[in-house]
Amino acid sequence: MDDISLLRELSDNPEIYLEDEDRELFQKNIELLDISQANNITLYGSDIQKKMAELSEMMIKSIGETNVDEISETIDQTVEYLSESNENDESKSLLPKLSAKFSWQKKTKLLTLQNKYDVITQNVEKIESSLESHQVRLMKDTAMLDQIYKMNQEYFRLVNLKIAAAKDKLEHIRAGDYPAECADIIPDIIDRLERKILELETTKTISLQQAPQIRMLQANAAAMADKLQSTLYTVIPLWKNQIVIAFGTEHTRAAIEADKKLTDMSNQLLIKNAQNLKMLTVETQKARDDNNIDPKALGEANRILIESLDEITRIQQEGKLKRYQAEQELSRIDDEMKGRLYLASNGSKS
Repeated sequence: MDDISLLRELSDNPEIYLEDEDRELFQKNIELLDISQANNITLYGSDIQKKMAELSEMMIKSIGETNVDEISETIDQTVEYLSESNENDESKSLLPKLSAKFSWQKKTKLLTLQNKYDVITQNVEKIESSLESHQVRLMKDTAMLDQIYKMNQEYFRLVNLKIAAAKDKLEHIRAGDYPAECADIIPDIIDRLERKILELETTKTISLQQAPQIRMLQANAAAMADKLQSTLYTVIPLWKNQIVIAFGTEHTRAAIEADKKLTDMSNQLLIKNAQNLKMLTVETQKARDDNNIDPKALGEANRILIESLDEITRIQQEGKLKRYQAEQELSRIDDEMKGRLYLASNGSKS
């Protein structure tokens, strides 16, 4: 028999499972209903009702402090973030979806590969911390709800004993078992007891309904804790492995590209050096060959030299002729001057 069924059976037959301790409490409850004291009926069961009200406050506080919808949304957004971060599209930010949710988000679009890895790792660690906090809270809630359920069971048992004792007292009063001094107020006592029993029955019903509610809350909290457990110890580690592989692959690809660039550069240098060496060799050979005297140049130089000698000979002959002509002219002038002087001398003598 499960807990809920047991509570229902106890509700219908509160005295079936009474043990010695419960029977003693049952008798004490009957004694508490001393109708000779006016306030006894009023106070009867109020201690259990107060404890059940406090139990309800504890449940409300638990529900208020733990927002299951927020935790579920955080898990969904975490998985979505991990999926987005695992894409290789450089045109997108690696952290596009959680900016509104997590104030610590950093965009990595313009960062280096190592910086991207560092930023993503830091953010995942913060996500893990957030999820772990939620998980701890949920596990505490689950444990607390378990205690609340047990307390509710105990209060249900106690209120059942209160009801059973009140009904037993009512039957005895109706049978005429009451103090003689209370004879004139028996109708009022019966009415008050019937009202108190109804009040306690209502409290019992609330407790009975509260039992599955507590179990449902506990199941929800446990389910969310399990989901967080799966996310923390399955999804995130798996993603970490994948992202390490992805970045490792990227490093390898970068190394291959760098090696290819180095090889291409080396090939280009080999070709360029070969071309430079060829050019230098040709120019050197030409320079070496240019040191030999060209026969054509010698012939041209010889022709020019002969022409120069011929020109010099011609100039010398012309000069010689001009000197001869000048000497003849000077001789003529001298003879003419001498003739004139002779004639002049003779003319003066005569």
